[in-house]
Amino acid sequence: MKDFITTNQLSIMDDDASSHVLERKTIDRTKTTTYKIISKDVREFHFIIPYNERVELGQIFSIRDYGVKDDEITFLARVTDIKHDSNYEGKWDTALKGTEFYDEDQIFNRIVAEPLGCIIFNEKINKKEFKKSKTIPSKFSEVEKASFDEFEFLTEKMGDLEVGYLRNGSQVVEEIGVKLNSEIMDHHMGVFATTGMGKSNFMKVFAASCMKKASMGESKLGLLLADPHGEYLLGSAKNNTKGLLHLGKYSDGLICYSTNKKNAEKNGEVEDLKIGLRDIKPTDILPLVGEWRTAQVEAIESLDSEITSDWLKSFKEDGKLVIKNFDPRTINVIERRLKRLLGFSYIDEKISSIDKIIKSLQEGKVVLIDMQGINEREELFLLSLLSRHILDKYREESLDECKKICLITIEEAQRVLGGKDSSISRFEIIAREGRKFGVGLCAITQQPKLVDKQLLSQFNTLVVMGLGDRNDRKCLEESAKQDLTTLDVEIQTLEKGEAIISTLKVPFPIPATIHLYEDYIEQLKKKDQTDGSPVSKAKKLSRPPD
Repeated sequence: MKDFITTNQLSIMDDDASSHVLERKTIDRTKTTTYKIISKDVREFHFIIPYNERVELGQIFSIRDYGVKDDEITFLARVTDIKHDSNYEGKWDTALKGTEFYDEDQIFNRIVAEPLGCIIFNEKINKKEFKKSKTIPSKFSEVEKASFDEFEFLTEKMGDLEVGYLRNGSQVVEEIGVKLNSEIMDHHMGVFATTGMGKSNFMKVFAASCMKKASMGESKLGLLLADPHGEYLLGSAKNNTKGLLHLGKYSDGLICYSTNKKNAEKNGEVEDLKIGLRDIKPTDILPLVGEWRTAQVEAIESLDSEITSDWLKSFKEDGKLVIKNFDPRTINVIERRLKRLLGFSYIDEKISSIDKIIKSLQEGKVVLIDMQGINEREELFLLSLLSRHILDKYREESLDECKKICLITIEEAQRVLGGKDSSISRFEIIAREGRKFGVGLCAITQQPKLVDKQLLSQFNTLVVMGLGDRNDRKCLEESAKQDLTTLDVEIQTLEKGEAIISTLKVPFPIPATIHLYEDYIEQLKKKDQTDGSPVSKAKKLSRPPD
């Protein structure tokens, strides 16, 4: 067996530097080291290595077991803990023994590894397949660093949207691309990381993969990407980052809108977002204000059930609402807030972008809404309004097999999925019921502990990119469909651009290195030039914090 994996050496620069330097060295592929299983049980394997050898958390090893009938089974196990150990008893390491503290052959490191499953030969299909292991390797079975042959089965489990490469410890396995499955995105996805760990970079890579599929006519997913900070559209010249419009030949898979007319005028590929008066129902205005009194909410809901689609146009003309059986002071408050709404530049009496947005999503394109310059409540109003129209349309056409799945992204998702603000409960409705109609949510947040636990349990794809808060990690461990409890320390030590991805159809949480977006663009260009041959451009995320 050959050890094919490359070794990374990271040189960290000054905090103000715009990038890190990454040197890649190739180890001797003809050499491999074997160890021996010494214990423990079906839930945990132990083996020992020399005290001066290096093993990392998250590194995957293979255990060859020929059994009693010489039937080969290969177990895979992920390192979850590393301990100093020895054959001595007592306080041997604090007392001199001659001129030394120890005999070298009596000390070692004990490696604790979590079994992931086993690879066995299936005679019926005449090939090897991966299964969950229900037994343990024979004692003293050989343990080696996992090679490409043992990882190869993962290529059949991956989806169609590439986001990075498999990571083995801190080493990058370029032969195995990590890909998410667009067909399960209506089961919701969560992207979780503290500031600066690469959430925005991940979303740009994910959106670029969606754009590529749409451009090639192979898309199964429409992506609505809200951009409240203006970082997805054109990137940042200051931080030397690029946006989705820099994707070149695949840019026809992207439709862009902006709430800022000047932004649309500057760039011919960006349309001016327009929301028609007829698009807005009374309850759509609830997210515009953080707190409503109970009587005000009841009045708006009453208005919602009685009025026609031209209600807002009528209000614009005479400035008055007719709501029966409610205090005039309550109605006055609602009227003042409606007048504020009518002052927004993107509210239009005749023109609406919503039908075109939904049509683009149903065609499997990426729709980017540039919301730079508007406040948080306006952002929530727009996203809530668009989400309602999308869900209503998909609910009406739920039997249409040609329709693409739709995924709606929400930045700072704890604002709308915290279970406290009733004015934005329609996001909770999508989280609970959206999959019935092909509509999913992509929740992006630094604080998963603030998301309602019942809603978080609805998310079947989790992208975890480094969380220092123990409560955040515990919250995900309790909600994930795959067991993340043994990965707590590994998640805590993830570096920028590294991730643990738990998703349906992949048998265990996958360690990944996410493509740096700027390098991914160049990688796609080179693949086009070489007729799709793979290009090794995996790097650690190196741009400034998002």
